[in-house]
Amino acid sequence: MNKKDVKYYGKTIGYDIAKENEQELLSIGMFDDDMIDQFASDMAGVESEHFRQFSPFEFFAHDLNTSHDPDGLWDAYDDGVWEGINKRVKEIKREYKDCYMKTKEV
Repeated sequence: MNKKDVKYYGKTIGYDIAKENEQELLSIGMFDDDMIDQFASDMAGVESEHFRQFSPFEFFAHDLNTSHDPDGLWDAYDDGVWEGINKRVKEIKREYKDCYMKTKEV
C-alpha cells in the first residue's frame, strides 16, 4: 500500500459521499459559498463519523495502522477525501450554476 493509492481511495470515497448527499444542499434551492463550505465540512464529518464505522473500512484502517508509515498514509487518505469532496463541490457549482450565488468580492 502506497500514499498514491491510499489518496486515490480517499478521493473516491470523498467524491462518492458528496455525490450521495448533494440533495441536502440542492434541496435548499439557492446556495452560496458559505453554504457550499458548510456542505463540504458536513461531508467530511459524514466520512469520519459514519463511513469509518463499517466494514470493509475497518480492514482498510487496520492495513493503514499496521503499515510502515501509518501517519503518512492516514494523511494521504484524509487529503484524498477532501480532494474528492471538493471535486464534487466544483461540479455542483458548474452543474447547478442557476442556483449558485457567488459571494461578491468587497
